[in-house]
Amino acid sequence: MATTSFTHPQLFSRAGKSAKNKAVLAPLTHNMSDDNGDLSSDEMAWLSLCARGGFGTLILAATQVLPGGRCWQGQPGLMSDFQQGQFAKVAAMARGHRVLTIVQLHHGGVRASVELNERAPMGPSAIAAGGRYPLGVEEMSGEQIAELTEGFVSAAQRAYEAGMDGVELHGAHNFLLCNFLNPTLNLRSDEWGGSVFKRTKILRDIIAEIRRRLPRNFIVGVRLSPESYANVRGIALSHQVEVANILATQDIDYLHFSMGDSFKAPNEGEGSSLLAHIREGFTGDIPLMVAGKIADGLSAQQALHLGADMVAVGSAALGNPDWFNRVATRTKLVNPPFSRKQLSLNGFNAKGLQYLLSVPGLVASTEDGAQV
Repeated sequence: MATTSFTHPQLFSRAGKSAKNKAVLAPLTHNMSDDNGDLSSDEMAWLSLCARGGFGTLILAATQVLPGGRCWQGQPGLMSDFQQGQFAKVAAMARGHRVLTIVQLHHGGVRASVELNERAPMGPSAIAAGGRYPLGVEEMSGEQIAELTEGFVSAAQRAYEAGMDGVELHGAHNFLLCNFLNPTLNLRSDEWGGSVFKRTKILRDIIAEIRRRLPRNFIVGVRLSPESYANVRGIALSHQVEVANILATQDIDYLHFSMGDSFKAPNEGEGSSLLAHIREGFTGDIPLMVAGKIADGLSAQQALHLGADMVAVGSAALGNPDWFNRVATRTKLVNPPFSRKQLSLNGFNAKGLQYLLSVPGLVASTEDGAQV
């Protein structure tokens, strides 16, 4: 099968929309939103740089849909008329550059901050894995699950009314929708637990209700983690491929795997790479997006060769908001560790820099970019 270039357009055929290329700004945590979740002028300016920099699609950072689900200070929210108006400004800006905008909808689940939410986190079951939760985890009732579903759908409706092109449901990284998929955290014996199919019910219900309320040209995607990682256990690759195939039948527009490293060997199963293994098992007829070590044009093209349809650029975009324009014209990229001066010029304010400094190897140790 011939591999197309990441510079070629990407069709979302079910929605009847097209991105001008296959390069996507990954939903990057940056902590630049105001303390109440309102988008700051700094993050809107950063998104504008990325739109001008050539990306075909922007996915905005994990955005809170319901009180009680916040994970970090500086996380955006889409729960008020004012917040909707700010998202409308981003959507209008992006349209001016022929860029699609998608907002990633999020609830922290067992990872929600006790300090920021002033309550114990919620999950499908009362499982506080790893002793990391001083107040424990509250098992969600059916009523709370219904409220959560409505929170996601209402935020999607706000995104649509703001002029965004779509939403991405965050079912990765041990957040709430991922908690329901994880059999070590979801021990329910009711309609939301048990088999892989039943553990997808919360996602299927959210998707169905979005489709019921909003026009079909509104894009809906889902982000998944393919494997267990770090201190997270219970995410099996075979189960996640099955989840992907189930969701592909639910009238969504794309599947987004957050790989960590798209080119590493899988922790389980056969395959030259994690991406190749997923591509072999994924039978859906919708685009497959991947994030994880997409650093330059070569790795982007390699990901397409291994079966991805779109590439989501994360860390590399922090130092190169014009990543697409650079790689398309074979212009040298700025490589990490990035200097603080460069990141400031790219739009990151003091709060954003403080967060990025906490990520090992991302930011230089001194102001001028030198390592010590």
